[in-house]
Amino acid sequence: MCERGRSVRAQSMSVGPALHRMRYRRGATNGPRPSLRERRGFALITVVWGLGLLTLLGAAVIVGARYRARAATADGSVLSSAAAAESAVNFAIASILSPTPNISFPMKCRLPGGEQAEIMVEEEVGKIDINAASLTTLEHFFSAAAHDKALGSRIAQNIVNFRKPLQRRETATQTTSSSNQPAPTNPANEIKSSGFSTILELDQVDGMSPALLRFALRYTTTLSGRVEPAPDAMTPALRLLMGLDQGGMEPRRPTLPGQFTIRADVRASDGSRYIREALVSFGASSAQPFAIREWRRGDIMGGSARPLPARKPAQACIKL
Repeated sequence: MCERGRSVRAQSMSVGPALHRMRYRRGATNGPRPSLRERRGFALITVVWGLGLLTLLGAAVIVGARYRARAATADGSVLSSAAAAESAVNFAIASILSPTPNISFPMKCRLPGGEQAEIMVEEEVGKIDINAASLTTLEHFFSAAAHDKALGSRIAQNIVNFRKPLQRRETATQTTSSSNQPAPTNPANEIKSSGFSTILELDQVDGMSPALLRFALRYTTTLSGRVEPAPDAMTPALRLLMGLDQGGMEPRRPTLPGQFTIRADVRASDGSRYIREALVSFGASSAQPFAIREWRRGDIMGGSARPLPARKPAQACIKL
């Protein structure tokens, strides 16, 4: 019994220090517990950061909504100006067909929606025909347009080379017809068998930069068939480029039948602007008095980016 008691005491004495060491280690690991005040301070900081984040998100949503609203308003204004420009083109067509003799172009007037319109009618016979113009005429025009004689001469020669497949194909057709052999077909020649089908194909000419292309589109055509443009039908800007006298140029009424480019430059009261061009043939057939061959988005001409005047023009385009 005495020996058993001694062993129990010895085990209890060995367990006691071990429990003490475990309690010490647990306290050293967990450390002192934070006070209630410290826990409340941390919760307050968390709430403040959360409120700040929500405020930033709300501001981002509001700014995004305002931006979308402004973008929608701007898009609506541009669409309204585009519709007004198309209406101005239709008004010009009706004016040309009208027997009223006192309407001449260019003209400035006010559309029913309050937009200011500047309408110009340009005869295609007064432009440079890239399908028929001589090399000298092309060199003169593109040298003046590019302000570089060497570049202008290179572009003019490239335009003439672009038209050569038509001549080669006609020669090949005559040769094969005389020998009673079928003419060989070439898809490239088929596409270019009529030279330039539209002035937009000028972008395929080597040396033609985007800026020079936009400039040349205003003064070129594929419909006149003239080696040189008709001087009395040329615009003042083209006459200046070609080195012709500017005297005696007055607004005149277009003569029918003919091919015309109608350009409508429309500016709304809110500052939006839209330029619309239409290539129109008058008297092309007896079935209809006119035919719109092509619609184009117009470009701002050099020196025409004038601010909107404070007073509206007194003249109305359409008198109701």
